[in-house]
Amino acid sequence: MGVLLFFLAPTLFAARGPEPPQRLPLEQFGFQPLSEQFLLAGSSMLTLHYVDNQHLLLTFSARHLLKRLPDEPEDDMDRTIDAVLLDLPSGHILGRTTWRTHDHGQYLWSLGHGHFLLRIRDTLTTFAPVANLSSGQPFAEHPFLSTDNRRIAAVILSPDADLLTVETAKRTPAPAKTKTPLFGPTPVEPAPEPPIVQINFYRLHPPAEPGGAIRPNYAGVTHSRGTGGVPVTVAGYLSTVNQGHQHYAFDFHSYTGKIDELSPFDSTCPPFPLFVSHSEFIVFGCRNSQTVGAVGGFNMRGQEMWEQGLFGDFIAPSLVYAPSSGRFALSRVLLHNSAVADQPVSPDEISSQTVVVYQTDSGKQILHADCTPIERAGQNFALAPDGLSLAVVHADAIEIYRLPPLTSKEEKAVELAQASAPPENDLPILFASKVSPSAEEADSTVQPEAQPANTVTPEAASSAAQTNAAAPDSTRTPPSANPSAAAEPSGDGAQSSGDPAPEEHRKPPTLYTLPTDKPSDRPVSSDHPKETQ
Repeated sequence: MGVLLFFLAPTLFAARGPEPPQRLPLEQFGFQPLSEQFLLAGSSMLTLHYVDNQHLLLTFSARHLLKRLPDEPEDDMDRTIDAVLLDLPSGHILGRTTWRTHDHGQYLWSLGHGHFLLRIRDTLTTFAPVANLSSGQPFAEHPFLSTDNRRIAAVILSPDADLLTVETAKRTPAPAKTKTPLFGPTPVEPAPEPPIVQINFYRLHPPAEPGGAIRPNYAGVTHSRGTGGVPVTVAGYLSTVNQGHQHYAFDFHSYTGKIDELSPFDSTCPPFPLFVSHSEFIVFGCRNSQTVGAVGGFNMRGQEMWEQGLFGDFIAPSLVYAPSSGRFALSRVLLHNSAVADQPVSPDEISSQTVVVYQTDSGKQILHADCTPIERAGQNFALAPDGLSLAVVHADAIEIYRLPPLTSKEEKAVELAQASAPPENDLPILFASKVSPSAEEADSTVQPEAQPANTVTPEAASSAAQTNAAAPDSTRTPPSANPSAAAEPSGDGAQSSGDPAPEEHRKPPTLYTLPTDKPSDRPVSSDHPKETQ
């Protein structure tokens, strides 16, 4: 009977439905219809972020006249982005600007505290639209980071926006194409070797004074053979231990050298964890197949708090977080049938894009909503910093849903989670395995444009910490899920379904690797970058 109720729960929840949302039609902000081809290909065409609980930042690709730039690279794909600052609940426009970007990759991330990170090609700047309203220049930019002879491949922010990861690869010219002979076999061009990816870490600190800039402190450098997120916080990182018999465990490695053994997880494919706060993480896994069909919630006290199934075939999962309320939102692009990773999808293969808000400690689904137009890159939905409202782009409007306040039990769970967070430290970020870059690959680093006085320079940090260590290869998401692979939710410390744990001691922890696919199809924060084109 309990299993039957679990399978019926989504239907019952949907039947009840949320309160009618507030609707802000997009037309009044100058929004123009977007190319479905680009949206489904993973291009970043539309973003929605909360600046604070009373303001939204909407950006979208817009058609404007582009002036020719001197010495513009041939592979540039220039376009213009309109950015609009909105007051809530009125929807009044408080400010707007236009940016020119040179590719279709992700260009905007929220740094928290009302600040945003903007990428134009391989330069990162910051701006604080609400804080700068009184100056009459809400979109005034401050220099932040720049690269030297490298291209930015990924930008990743922790759920609490206090750790920034910037992944770069050496910028190389496109190889010359081989001529096809008139007679004889066509020569086969060798596949290029994947470049060594340099990963720079920065601890982020809120402005020292109102209207000031976010302050980055360099935290270390490492290298990998591929792009992708690392389950890392300002205090340490997670590694996955394969114990055999489809049984996995997780270790938390503090940068101080301490290792905490956490709750195990059963999965028929290598699972992958993602932090949703300083002390809680979720894990995606498989049930009776190699496609993602389950997700579980874990804490740093060694408990698996809950586990439940993910129904339907899907691609492009992405997340946004509100750690102060113990909530996160997960978006998935649902398909009619399974799809092959890395391959484009056509509109007739797409079912919908769904967003579900979860309570982290219990796995309770608070609200379900749909997004249109469907955007494979995500970022067309946002969760307020206080976790009390969700904004989505749907049916040519921004729809804002009010979420219920936390119960007393949920408030206590948030307090316990905050108290359970590993102590923060300022030690260099180091990992267990190593990849030594060639001298050619290691010829430069990502440099802060304007370093505060207490910022450790990249050279000093590298020398002091001997940061030759390498992060694991990218933690990526298989793009589909098995609808029949449901797992019943469980309480604190409950065991997940699957083979029993083997009677053996834990193997030495190692960083794991999953089959490679594109960054756009792994579970990432909407503040999580896609590889630039």
